[in-house]
Amino acid sequence: MKSSVASLKKNRKIKVFLFFIVLTSIIWLLMELSKSYTSTVTFSVKYVNLPEGKLLQNTPVNKLDIDIKAPGFTLLKYKISEHPISLNLGSLTKKNKKYYFLPNKQLSFIKSKLSGDVESVSVLKDTIFIDLGVKLSKKVPVKPTINLVFKLGYNLVSDLQITPDSITISGPQKYVDSIQELSTSAVNLEDIHKDIRLSLPIQLPAKKTNVKLSASKVDIEGKVEKFTEGSFTIPVTFINKPDSVSITPLPKEIEVIYQTGLSNFNKINEKSFLVVFDYKQYENDTSIQFLIPKVLQKSDYIYSLKVNPNKIEFLIQK
Repeated sequence: MKSSVASLKKNRKIKVFLFFIVLTSIIWLLMELSKSYTSTVTFSVKYVNLPEGKLLQNTPVNKLDIDIKAPGFTLLKYKISEHPISLNLGSLTKKNKKYYFLPNKQLSFIKSKLSGDVESVSVLKDTIFIDLGVKLSKKVPVKPTINLVFKLGYNLVSDLQITPDSITISGPQKYVDSIQELSTSAVNLEDIHKDIRLSLPIQLPAKKTNVKLSASKVDIEGKVEKFTEGSFTIPVTFINKPDSVSITPLPKEIEVIYQTGLSNFNKINEKSFLVVFDYKQYENDTSIQFLIPKVLQKSDYIYSLKVNPNKIEFLIQK
């Protein structure tokens, strides 16, 4: 029993001793942290007050080491997590077409962005070069990168509809000038027999990350139908023939074979296309024995069109 009481007293003394050790350490630490020290702190950089009509063509220094003198509590705050610091680009110096500024000439501005108990600051990097350019905007077309493989007998009734079909890009002139069109991410569609509806993100060319887009994606739609074939037999028609010349075609009629969607089949007639033979083919080369047909126009409902025969003989009388 006596040994148990002695053990309890001993444990109590140890706990009291440890308590005073911890308390003393905390008081000492608080006293030390209340003192001022000078230490190097790394800040992430934010650039403000760009000259009007200008923009950064490349990202300059994005981290900066700064010596600051401040109480230990403040230094600890800046050491534990990275803080942003603003640098003013309102007063740049230009030399040999290059812009630069001296951070240590902005110490008052930098200090004003820090805690009020920071006593002094000094930037370790003495010069920062800035690549400034003119901001430019223009509209460019968007071309989808899409490979379509249709189920046998199916095809698009009309061209794919792209929304928007062009977008506005803006950014440094040296980048914007070099972009004539934009593409989407690539996609492959197979065994297509239903209408197409999809959205594709727009891809920026490599190393053009400073360029901004008015839209990030395009919507693509296409009406797909089962196709059928039709044909008409029409007389041979000549163009650019002088009135003084008489031409006898061999044969006198040709067959025009076309493909169209089932829903548009009844909309196709002989006026839905214009197939001719050009007399200038012979004028340009009087040794030729055949004339090749030209399709001058065809209905949007017609997917494909071929002429049989694909060339004709002819007799000329003057």
